[in-house]
Amino acid sequence: MSEGFSFMSKLSKKKFSPNISSSIAGLLIFIAWVSIAAIITLNLTFIYPFISRHFELDIVTGLSHEVLLYNYRIMIAYNNWPWISTLYMPDFPMSPTGEFHFWEVRVIFQGLQIITLVFILYFLWNLRRKKSLLRFYNSAANWTLIIFTIFLLIMLIDFGFFFYWFHRAFFNNDYWLFNPSTDPVIRALPYQLFMIKGFIITAILFFISVVIKVRFYMSLRKKMNM
Repeated sequence: MSEGFSFMSKLSKKKFSPNISSSIAGLLIFIAWVSIAAIITLNLTFIYPFISRHFELDIVTGLSHEVLLYNYRIMIAYNNWPWISTLYMPDFPMSPTGEFHFWEVRVIFQGLQIITLVFILYFLWNLRRKKSLLRFYNSAANWTLIIFTIFLLIMLIDFGFFFYWFHRAFFNNDYWLFNPSTDPVIRALPYQLFMIKGFIITAILFFISVVIKVRFYMSLRKKMNM
């Protein structure tokens, strides 16, 4: 365990220049931040009632808003908890390909949970050692601001384009293209729901990055004035 936690520390040794080691560590922290932001956003279930009412999903699906939210929470729990091995939404039958896609999404989210847990343990370990990771966090903030500014621009210009290539990148099949006749749950999951979640993830990451950048430059300024 200690060997794994000391990985970032070893990056700064002779084999790597300080800039390269900082960039690599920053990229790893960036991935952890994305994982944390995605997990937080997944669990913001208060978003769904707003979407349900605003887009009149009760009319679209023939189900009440309360029933839709109940099924949505089942879906979220399936992604969150490893001991829930089967996705069963009582009001939405699913095709085998639909079930497989939900399983793929579950694998991704549980992978993000593992990344988040490792990062938290690493953070606490360094906190106990009173070791500053601000240089690495600043590098992660750079990665975040560059990559997610590009993502944000693409989402604002054409979210459909972003949504399509996101799925092409993470899934090696087209099972995510649901047929409403065999997988009616898609009627309860409008693209606007995913768009709002994408913007929330971006906002969380921008907030973290700005806070880190401010702290980093305040630290530099303090050192210069010493």
